[in-house]
Amino acid sequence: MNGITPFRSVLLTLIFAFSFLVFLAWPGADSLHSRAFLLVAALVQAVLLSGPVLLLMALHARLQRRGHDSRLLAVVIHALALVTIVFLLANYKLQQMFGFYFNYFVLNLLLTPGGIEAMGVSASTNVALGIAVAGIALCMALVVRFVPLERALPRGLEKLPLVPVFGVLLVAQAGWYAWSEYRYDREILATADRIVWYVPVTARTLLEDAGFTTQRPEQDDSDLAGVSGKIDYPATPEEQFTKPLNIVWLVAESWRADVLTPEIMPNTTRFAQKSQQFLEHYSGGNGTRMGMFSQFYGLYGSYWFDFLSATRPPLMMEMIRQNGYAMQAYTSSRFSYPEFDKTIFAGFADSQLQSFTEGAGWERDRKNVGDMLQFIESAKAPFFSFMFFESAHANYYFPDESVIEPDFIEDFNYLTVDIENSIERIRARYINATHHLDSQLGRVFDALEAQGLLDSTIVIVTGDHGEEFMENGRWGHNSTFSQEQIRVPLLVHLPGQAAGKVAQMTSHLDLPATVLAALGVDIDPATYSYGSNLLAAGYARDYTVASDWHGNTLITPDVKMVFSKKGAAYDDGTTTLEDEPVDIGSVGVAYRNSLNLFARELARFYH
Repeated sequence: MNGITPFRSVLLTLIFAFSFLVFLAWPGADSLHSRAFLLVAALVQAVLLSGPVLLLMALHARLQRRGHDSRLLAVVIHALALVTIVFLLANYKLQQMFGFYFNYFVLNLLLTPGGIEAMGVSASTNVALGIAVAGIALCMALVVRFVPLERALPRGLEKLPLVPVFGVLLVAQAGWYAWSEYRYDREILATADRIVWYVPVTARTLLEDAGFTTQRPEQDDSDLAGVSGKIDYPATPEEQFTKPLNIVWLVAESWRADVLTPEIMPNTTRFAQKSQQFLEHYSGGNGTRMGMFSQFYGLYGSYWFDFLSATRPPLMMEMIRQNGYAMQAYTSSRFSYPEFDKTIFAGFADSQLQSFTEGAGWERDRKNVGDMLQFIESAKAPFFSFMFFESAHANYYFPDESVIEPDFIEDFNYLTVDIENSIERIRARYINATHHLDSQLGRVFDALEAQGLLDSTIVIVTGDHGEEFMENGRWGHNSTFSQEQIRVPLLVHLPGQAAGKVAQMTSHLDLPATVLAALGVDIDPATYSYGSNLLAAGYARDYTVASDWHGNTLITPDVKMVFSKKGAAYDDGTTTLEDEPVDIGSVGVAYRNSLNLFARELARFYH
């Protein structure tokens, strides 16, 4: 393509970007004014997304006018145009599968060591990706070579002052959005959210100072997504445990609540009969980062970013370390993604963190379980051992002997799979993977029992978050706060504690208080967490909180209220506990006490 003028590549990028943005957002724009806003905003966004190729095209034209050789720059323009179009198509696939576009979360996944591996991308997906990019490049070359795109431009366009015209459109759509946000116009807000990388502009203070008034919702959710600042977290007390029990903490990736059945997970079901089983348990997030953070810190996931910046480990883990525990943690993913080596396990030496990433997820789990059992057998009490299992994470990993659902999708190729039409076969693959997970959990339970350690060991068994299979329109996790994405199993084995089942709402937020109480620590949990001792007499939880990358969601027995910035201001922002849309006015007033307390307590651990 280096012999072809790059102008057509630039023009193709602009046309494709505009058409693509409109295509993605048009189905949700139901009114004339939302469609008009979409067309203007999509045109502006297409120019912004094509900005790098436009700037290089201007430089190319300038070099040509001065008689310089610009062939290399032309090649760069063609390549950058291809990258822009591939980027837009990748956003379509992201939205189709997970419900969001390329954002800082995805960038973090791509740039953090272990992030790509955590996606469970299969070899066939990588091959399909290479073929797809080559196909797109070929199509672009054919269009640029043979299609006279410039003839589609209106006559006289070159005479218009394009930069000032773009400036007017930019200001107009930004003002349109700001006015709509001030008036709480859900149609415009929802339309803007469906435009890839749309940057909202708000002007509440300016409009209020100008004398405009409007009726906003009774609860302004902008402050409930999450707060930030300098953390006010207690120093670790130098307190000796009066009951220095061993601790084995087992967390399974993507382990949703309803697969803990005798048919799918017989070993874990048997262990549940010897433990406290919590039947209405909620993770603190719909993704690994927040789900893990909440269960070790007892804090809302919105605090994650500031604790990461401060490299501050949880009080519970620091107390365990100060009490002289032998400590070893294992993962079949990486401790660097998410950044658990800088948060939960920041106090661990490198030798105490084993990350084994060779082979399929089920092979990694088997290797790590074997190593963990060797550590437990040889460790001097008291000891702390943690294991993060990967079998149940997509691509969903299992060997042939773990197949209990034979009609499973064999090649789970992210680029070519039709999620909706294949969802039952994808679910079958997940069931086989959780069946294998059960076999590895069973190895741990059997070893603890055979070595007589259950009488001196706290055992925590749970998931980081759940997994949805289109029950509410999504696959996987990290997209919504549906029950399937945030409900997980929880088993707590405590020496001397009778087995039983707890049917009331419980949360990952309660685990630090529960473990420290079992170790004989007499510290008010409210000083370091939002949780309570699950096993205390009179335990009750009026509400819990789950978080994603964008903020928090309040969960009460009556309603779920999404304050995450990704979900705010939409019709599905408030639902029943079972994810059905609900008119908040019809719910009653019981939720208001929880809402008010949540709002007051949200910033408790900030100065």
